[in-house]
Amino acid sequence: MTVHGIKHLIAMFVLAIWTSTVAAAPPLPLQSGQYTFKHRFAEQPNMPSLVLTAKIRGHHIVLINRRASEVFPKGVIAEGTLMWHAASKQWIIGTSKADRYARDVGGCSDGPDVVDLRKRIYWTC
Repeated sequence: MTVHGIKHLIAMFVLAIWTSTVAAAPPLPLQSGQYTFKHRFAEQPNMPSLVLTAKIRGHHIVLINRRASEVFPKGVIAEGTLMWHAASKQWIIGTSKADRYARDVGGCSDGPDVVDLRKRIYWTC
């Protein structure tokens, strides 16, 4: 096999892995509806925080704080599109298609917020 042929095979292999990673988004674990979520701090995950209302329609999510607090004001605190972030294997709340490929997500990064749809937790810094 020629060097060109080997490079082509490697490129096809890398593309296949990348495509399967990006395309392998699991189905949303929650149906459209209204849910109760907990807020948690990424740096202090055991510290109690707020209870939030989550409204989900398809891949659209709105997180609402029903009472003003020291953590968040009353009202909508996050809204966007639920996206699977393949690199971190987590659901994020995106506002642009590029968020799906953000280098860093959640915690105290500058990336999109992480939301655990199975445990119903909204993570912030």
